[in-house]
Amino acid sequence: MGIALTAARLMTKTKKNMAIPESKAGWLSYYFGDYGRHLLAIISTALLVVMACSLHGNVALVSVLIYKSFNLPWPMPIQDLLNINITQDEPSSNVSKPITDMNDDDGQILPDYLQFCKEYGMKDWLLHVAYGAGSSFLMYHVVCGYLQWQYYYKQCNEPHKWKCQPNKFLTPSNERHEIIVGTLNILFSGSISGTMSCWIGNGNYSTVYFRLDEYGYTYLIISIPAVFLYIEASAYYYHRMAHLPFLYKLIHKHHHRYHSPTAYSAVAMSPIEIILFMVFFLVPLFTVPVHAWVFTGNLLYINYFGMLDHSGVKLDSWIPWQPNSMYHDNHHRYFHCNFGFNTTLFDRLHDTLRRTDREYGEDIFYGKGKPTKKQ
Repeated sequence: MGIALTAARLMTKTKKNMAIPESKAGWLSYYFGDYGRHLLAIISTALLVVMACSLHGNVALVSVLIYKSFNLPWPMPIQDLLNINITQDEPSSNVSKPITDMNDDDGQILPDYLQFCKEYGMKDWLLHVAYGAGSSFLMYHVVCGYLQWQYYYKQCNEPHKWKCQPNKFLTPSNERHEIIVGTLNILFSGSISGTMSCWIGNGNYSTVYFRLDEYGYTYLIISIPAVFLYIEASAYYYHRMAHLPFLYKLIHKHHHRYHSPTAYSAVAMSPIEIILFMVFFLVPLFTVPVHAWVFTGNLLYINYFGMLDHSGVKLDSWIPWQPNSMYHDNHHRYFHCNFGFNTTLFDRLHDTLRRTDREYGEDIFYGKGKPTKKQ
């Protein structure tokens, strides 16, 4: 919510100094006072949270879970759209021939693919993949583009006011690199998410449930922090393992070329890491009963802060366990420390939280740093 409040604060002017409101935030503040500014902050935050589900291409998966949780009728499958009669100006023997019944000699379009997907419980797979990749691509660039415009463009001459590392920016070549790699990974992960959404949407095996009382409300409430801690723990231990010398140089170093990251950097990494992170995130859907809203809420929360933490913008958090954006920015700056994402719990537990009395660098591994030269 910090980014939305900051944006609203920047755009809003007080009634005393504003004869004519100059922006939407200004109009809200002019007519509704602070309530208007807070309303804008809430709306902006809600939009950013929803759009941030593009971080690992999860738009299609989130959409299907929400859709099914409301028990809405499934949209018309692409098979039904294609299984239409073709009207031709030829004898009746050639009229009214469904596309899905056409053979190779008739110039078939997609019947083999459609039949294959149907047999394996993956009806509309291509549609899910296209939606997953396309919507994630769009939302990823809207959210990242907004952060770039709001800070790196509009306030480029005042980095000391908002930037985690005010004296350091990515080189133009690294900026282009993170956008290209991030875009490719979003399309790739969006395709995987689309496949998962197709699998679950067609009623195949998963442990997701959709009735709130199916396992009792006590289980429902406990599962919220349980899923969060599972995802955070798996991300921490994998991330720390990826910083071992061999794996770091082989895989994770690609992500750390962005010493002063932007939101685009969040998924600018090796495709191997994208797959691993998605596996960690998706495991609860196939191993333990988890309500669709519990999983979706955790996913949106983690993805939202994942983008903000890579934004390079100084943002505080009103959530007690959520560290500010400087926490992860320092991970990129000092390399082998601060391995957590949405809590410092595991860093504190294993003494890998950055300390000011220790020295860190890309060649100082294992998360503990080393004594400063003054010691």
